[in-house]
Amino acid sequence: MIRKKNGKGLLLLLITGALLMTGSTGCSKQAADTKQKVEGLDKLGQIGVISREEGSGTRGTFAQLAGFVQENTDKDQTVKDAKIADDTASVLNMVGSDRSAIGYGSAGIMVSDSQVKVLSVGGVEPGKNNAGYPLSRSFYLVWSGKLNDVEDDFMRYIRGAGQEIVSQSYTAVGKQSSFLSLKPKGKITVTGSTSVGPLLECLAEEYMKLNPKAVITVKQTDSSDGIRQTMQGKCDLGMSSRDLKDNEKEILDYESIARDEIAVIVNKENPLEDISLEQLEKIYTGKIKEWQKLYD
Repeated sequence: MIRKKNGKGLLLLLITGALLMTGSTGCSKQAADTKQKVEGLDKLGQIGVISREEGSGTRGTFAQLAGFVQENTDKDQTVKDAKIADDTASVLNMVGSDRSAIGYGSAGIMVSDSQVKVLSVGGVEPGKNNAGYPLSRSFYLVWSGKLNDVEDDFMRYIRGAGQEIVSQSYTAVGKQSSFLSLKPKGKITVTGSTSVGPLLECLAEEYMKLNPKAVITVKQTDSSDGIRQTMQGKCDLGMSSRDLKDNEKEILDYESIARDEIAVIVNKENPLEDISLEQLEKIYTGKIKEWQKLYD
């Protein structure tokens, strides 16, 4: 769905079923009894908190949904000694190498890894079209002013035929339909979210096969940077994995192109299978510092 202001190749990585199902047995029982101790947590010691960098749309959305954004501000309360990762791949590597770590990242580009496992949240596993999962968000493209011919043609492709590509790893937000490019000539620069970036690169690659006259360049930084550069006219389209702020909506047009889940991961040696939003809030704000204290 498109919203207007005030009246106005990279391989796409897939979540494998094996990763999402790892350790899923018994999740409902564990989620139903939050007082139940999980055997083996006491052997993990202090929790190694892994977070995304400031400006990351994934970090901002995760903090908001887990309830640790400071009141009347956009700043989250992530514990100061958290280790920082610049993208989902880095989160995977950091959690996989630390038996006491916990992290989060885009489920749509989470690669199957024998060193980590995905937790269910409140008894619900992440997955495409899973409306009950509490850590879900939209992917957006943003722009300023009227789209030119090649930008408009590219957006028509994303809304229709491109939704088939979206549905391979994410939840589609539009109906798949046939697409006939008008083949306008031009260049498009796209900047922003590292979570949205792999999807955009795949969409751009497929669109350029249909319109060889178009050249689309995708640069991955973070959501806030993509929005900022779009406002400043330094790129044509910005990518964001977080909702836009009110002042950003006043300046930019924006459109949701996909739905994604934020997956919470721990090391494979962690016996935990499920975690609640309340527990995530306490871990990421430092109220719980040791795994054995998780159910106290």
